Amino acid sequence: MICVNSIDTSVPVVWAALVMGLLIGSFLTVVIDRVPRGASVVQPGSACGSCGLELGPLDLVPVMSWLILRGKCRKCRQPIGVEPIFVEIVTATLFVLMAMHFRQTVLVAAFCIFAAGLTGLTVIDLKTQRLPREISYTVMALGAPLLVIAALIENEPRRIYMALFGAVISLAVMGALYAVSRGGLGDGDVRLSPLLGMYLGWLNPGLALVGLFYGFILGAVIGVVMMIIGKAGRRTQLPFGPFLAAGSIVAIFYGQNLIDVVLGH
Repeated sequence: MICVNSIDTSVPVVWAALVMGLLIGSFLTVVIDRVPRGASVVQPGSACGSCGLELGPLDLVPVMSWLILRGKCRKCRQPIGVEPIFVEIVTATLFVLMAMHFRQTVLVAAFCIFAAGLTGLTVIDLKTQRLPREISYTVMALGAPLLVIAALIENEPRRIYMALFGAVISLAVMGALYAVSRGGLGDGDVRLSPLLGMYLGWLNPGLALVGLFYGFILGAVIGVVMMIIGKAGRRTQLPFGPFLAAGSIVAIFYGQNLIDVVLGH
C-alpha cells in the first residue's frame, strides 16, 4: 500500500517538479488560448495579441519574463494580463505538491499530468464555459499508461482495476446527474468525470465519490457567496468544471481522511 500522506524529502525531485511545472504552465497558456478556437498548439509560434510581435526565448521564460516586462508586450507595451503568470505559478505549485506527496517518480509524473490538465481545463471553463474533450481525452491517454506502470512497479496490479472502477463510479454519478438536470449540467463535465475517477480510483475507488462531493460542496458555497454579494442570481449558470477539478485535488490530499471518518476508522 502506498502511503499517500508521506512526504518525499528528495530535494532534486521537488526542484525538478518546480522547473517542469513552470515550463508546462507556460505551454498551458498556449493551450488555453488556442484549443477553444480549434487552433494548433504547435504552429505558429507565440506572438503578442495586440501587435503580432513573435515572442523570442527571452519573452517566454516562465514568470521572470512577465515580471521583467511588467506584464506588458516588449514592443507595443500593451498589457498581456495576469493570466500567464497565474497559470505558471499554479501549475508549478501543484507539481511541487505532487512531488512532495508521492514517493514514486512515475506516479509523480502521472499526477503532474493530471494537475496540468485540470489547470488548463479550469481556466478554459472559467473563460468560455467549455471543457474541451481534446484536453480531457489527452490527459487520460497520457495518464492511464503511467498509472498502469506505477501499479506494476509497486507490485499492486489491483490498482489498475481500482482506477477503472473509480472511472465507472464517477461516470455513472455524473451521467445520472446529467440525465436529471435537463441541461443544468454540461456534457463536458460528464466527459471529464471518468478522468477524475480514474486518478482518484487508483488511490481508492471511494475517493471518486469524495472528489465529486468536495466539488459539489465548493460549487454550492461559491454559488451562495456570489448570490450574497450580488454577482449571481438563482438562475445564473456557473462553470462546474473548476469545482470538480478543485474537489479532486483536495480529495488527493485529504479525501482519505473523510473516508476514515465515515467508516469510523
